[in-house]
Amino acid sequence: MDNSTYVALSQLTALERQLDVTANNIANANSTGFKSERVLFESYLQQDDAALAGDGTNYLIDRGSYLDDTPGAVVRTGNALDMALSGQGWFAYALADGRTGYGRDGSLVLDAQGRVVTASGAQILDLGGAPLAIPPEFASTVSISEDGVISSTEGGVLGQVGIFALPDRQSLGRAGGGMFIPEEGTAQLDPDETGTQIIQGAVESSNVQAVSEVTRLIDIQQAYQHALNLIASDDELKKQMLSRIGQTS
Repeated sequence: MDNSTYVALSQLTALERQLDVTANNIANANSTGFKSERVLFESYLQQDDAALAGDGTNYLIDRGSYLDDTPGAVVRTGNALDMALSGQGWFAYALADGRTGYGRDGSLVLDAQGRVVTASGAQILDLGGAPLAIPPEFASTVSISEDGVISSTEGGVLGQVGIFALPDRQSLGRAGGGMFIPEEGTAQLDPDETGTQIIQGAVESSNVQAVSEVTRLIDIQQAYQHALNLIASDDELKKQMLSRIGQTS
């Protein structure tokens, strides 16, 4: 294969990665607390041999991705256990397989054991890193302060919701529902120190702009088809060249 084919292949590989990320963003457009992801690309210049007079060949390289931490819209629900975060902090959850996850899904209910959980069953953690639990009789009347302290109508403290700093993004893997999970072991729970506040009776919507993502998806598909056409055209030119060489012989 010549350089033009390799260039097209590098573009196809990068576009496939971008397609996966964009499709995941669209799929989570309605997931509470979901943060969209963006892909970073870079041009790599390979110098030509000294015998050639060209300036080199540019290839497209996938350099990774980053999290778009733009806040989603805050939607009032009226549910006393629902919580939205205003700021850079994150909730932490105990998952069924024993791992710890990070997310901003504050759409919460009580399970049969009185533990505060998400719709998927992930148990939200308190400030000390333990699953948060409150007596069922207080579920609809609790008061949650901006720093996460949960109080009963009588003024008694029932617990405090943990607000944590998100570990290094590169050490985390994506999970369902916009949750991040440490890829190796469990990350240390570090309290948020940026002043993040809790809004009771509300949830944070996904920050995905569906129209923008769909438009991006169409652009990716068109670019992908263009790269495929480039490879097909190059292949056809080679076939014609070999055919003419054979006729000359």
